[in-house]
Formats: sequence, C-alpha cells, structure tokens
Amino acid sequence: MSDEILFQKIVCNDAQRLDSFLARFLGEVLPGASRSGIATAIKAGLVSVNKKAVLKPAHKLKINDEVLVKKSRIPNENSRISSENSRISNELFEKIKIIYEDDDILVISKPSGLVVHEASSLKGESTLVDFLKQSGRQLATLGGEFRAGIVHRLDRYTSGVMVVAKSDFASAELSSQLQQKTASRIYIALCDLPLKQNCVVERAIGRCENNRLKKAVYPLGKNGAKYAKSAFCNIFLDEVQNSQNSPKKNTPNIIAAKLFTGRTHQIRVHLSSINRHILGDVLYGFKGSCDIIRVFLHGYILELKHPRTGQMMSFCAPLEDDFAALIGVDTRTLNEKLTKNFVLSCFEPINQWLCLS
Repeated sequence: MSDEILFQKIVCNDAQRLDSFLARFLGEVLPGASRSGIATAIKAGLVSVNKKAVLKPAHKLKINDEVLVKKSRIPNENSRISSENSRISNELFEKIKIIYEDDDILVISKPSGLVVHEASSLKGESTLVDFLKQSGRQLATLGGEFRAGIVHRLDRYTSGVMVVAKSDFASAELSSQLQQKTASRIYIALCDLPLKQNCVVERAIGRCENNRLKKAVYPLGKNGAKYAKSAFCNIFLDEVQNSQNSPKKNTPNIIAAKLFTGRTHQIRVHLSSINRHILGDVLYGFKGSCDIIRVFLHGYILELKHPRTGQMMSFCAPLEDDFAALIGVDTRTLNEKLTKNFVLSCFEPINQWLCLS
C-alpha cells in the first residue's frame, strides 16, 4: 500500500455529504486540510468510495460506505495561513491555566483544541510542549525532545487537568503511579442520553478493524485489546438544570467518569459500548448538531502522590465557559454547584453499581 494512503478504510456511520464527512473526521489527524482543500482533492479524484473514485464533494454517503483518502495530496493551507495558525496558537497558549507548580511538577488546565505533543499527523501544529519550552521551564527529558515533561496526555479536543514532570526523577515516579493505577483521574462529560444506571465497565480495548482513527471493545487480546476499566455516574444538578434559562428537558446530560486504566480514547469507547455518546464526538457515534465543534469531555480531578514528598495531592480544573454555555448557565454558577467534593462523593457507592463486562 502506498505511503500516501492515510486510511485503508474509513467506515461511514451516518448518511451525509462526502466533504462534510471528511472535514469532521480529518479535523483531529490532518488539521492543515481545509474544507476547500478537501473539496479540491475530491474533484481531483484523490478520494474514493467503495473503491470507486468520486468527483463530487456533495456525494451522499450511505451507512457502511468505505472511504479512502490520499493524505499527502490533500491541499494543505498551513503555508498560506501560517500567521493565522500563529495567532490561534497564541490564543490557546493564553488559555492555559497554571493550577500548581513547584520544582518537580507543574499542574495545568489544558484548553480544548491544544495538541499535547507533536505527532506525525500533526506536523507544524503548536503544542503544549512548545508552550512549556517557550516558558523557559526545566522539563523532564525521559520522554524525549518531542514529549519533554509529558507523562500522560489528553486528546486534542479534551480539556482539563494535566500534570507535567519538571525533572527526570518526577517523570519516573509519576509514570510509575499511572502504571500502577495509584493516581486517580475523574472526567466530566456532556452526553446525548443519561445513563440507565450508574455502572462500572470492564471491557478490553483494541484497534478498530474498520477505522484506524478509532479504538473499539474486543475480547482480550484480539486486535491488541488490553484490559480497561471505567466507572460512570449521572450528575444531577437540579439547581442548574431547572434554571430559568436552561429547562431540564433541553439540558445536556452531565456524566462523571473515573478511569482505573488509561487506554487511548477509553472513556469515549466505553460510553459508546453502552450506547451513550459525548456531545461532539462524531468519531464514536454522536449524531447531533453540527454546530458542536469540540468533544465535550473535561479532565476535572487529578489525585496523585507528590513524586518527592509522597504527600497525596488533589487538583481540580474548573469547567470551561463552553460547557456552561451549552448547559445554559454562567460558568461561575456551574462550578459553584459542581464542586470537587460533590463529584468525589458521587463515586462512594461504586461497589454497589452494576458491572458490565
């Protein structure tokens, strides 16, 4: 297979226009590809559907259609809009919030849209690592130059709390905590439907057979599937969801998720496996409004032992403005109601919850 092929198989999960489908799915892996560039590529015969070239951007896809794209030939506008990219990067850097810092660790709240570290599919993108280097901070080097200081990551469109290692000692200690599952991570998501009941999901996650961008639930070992465990609970905030500006029937469903393992896309995969989808997560089956331009998943709480002192530390990244706007309340009100202690208390009866495997 030619190196130019980005996807051997992208399976369409909803009837829609070809150019719209590609624009939404290429957003995470080929940001330089503009909507107009995708249309040009289609007209040039560089996109095929079910192994047949399609020349019309408005071509209507059917469910289970297979789309093939040649990555290197998608017109890339990075060279023409470098100044615009620089402006966007500066805006994202300004949104990074410092929660805590000492000689060993830096705890931040990452904004949605910011890539954590460089990847082959994201060349030219400004990253969190770039911000850290530009700040002049000392960073751990165990992960290499492109992942300096990084011991865990959040997806590009996931916001929230992250810890950065400023020394190799801290990097090794934090990585050990994550591997031994002694560090605790809780996320907040806005979903299309509430859970039928609070639950624990223990389902192995591996490479998706039909889409290289995705992960999927498989029997342990199939397609590299590894053990994964998550817990999910409904969050009901009557004071918020029954407010005058946000009637409960129109309010997105707030779900808290606790990770016991750290597989790629784990929360998104496990929710999809129980027919629940995060708003904006088109990759894993969300079929709502096209006006939602991010995945509404936020790293809310991170608890870990300080790598040098051994002291247990707990950090919280307040929800961003777009969460509150989608719910229909102001950000301050939402964060006053959705406190760290309240969210932690929601998981206290976890041993009584339904376990799905």
